[in-house]
Amino acid sequence: MKAAAIALALLCAPSAWAQALTPYIWNDVTGDRDMPWLGRGGRAHYFKRDVTKPWDIMNPRGPTIETRWGASGGTGEDPSQSADRAVAYLQRVGALKGWPAYPAVEGRPGALAYPFRVTIVCLEPLVAILRFDLSAASPDPIEFFEGAMPPSLQGVAAVDQQVGSGGLANATMFGSRVSARGTLQWFSPDGPQVPTPIDLSSGRARIATKGVTLELEKRGDEVIVIRR
Repeated sequence: MKAAAIALALLCAPSAWAQALTPYIWNDVTGDRDMPWLGRGGRAHYFKRDVTKPWDIMNPRGPTIETRWGASGGTGEDPSQSADRAVAYLQRVGALKGWPAYPAVEGRPGALAYPFRVTIVCLEPLVAILRFDLSAASPDPIEFFEGAMPPSLQGVAAVDQQVGSGGLANATMFGSRVSARGTLQWFSPDGPQVPTPIDLSSGRARIATKGVTLELEKRGDEVIVIRR
């Protein structure tokens, strides 16, 4: 039943958003999403804008919806572009070198079988955490992908905590919580900072880059990220 609910949420999301959005303006649809921190302070917000033209009503792809996250829709970045930048940086610094790729699909390069989950925890600067997880190397079936989330974000709401894959086998996640299973590293394309191990042996750790400090605290099966 849970898998069916998640699948239904994924299929219905575009049309549901289109009905709820005020056309041509940025709508704050953050809702219950666990959002990344902003370097300037506070949490990022999630925005959508319906720019569908009247003559697009027969478009088989559905309504044209733009998405941004940040302090405002006008100044924010497309979440998929943030994910692409994060993965592109990993590629640039050699972190993805040597990992196999799946066969190409319709002329597009095959996804990389990279055994780490990527979670964006801060914007401006972009900071992400890598969590070692062998299952990340293969695409998650719908009924299993929520298991990659920390316990408090599992369930139907998990579909709202991920963005584009950037060329990896699984989608990039986001928020201020990461599962505590598996070793962790952090990196920042904006720092820049290559993947660096996170030592949580004391239950606490710190990330510092470009004047922004993030405190990490292990609480049960989750690691909580707090901006200081």
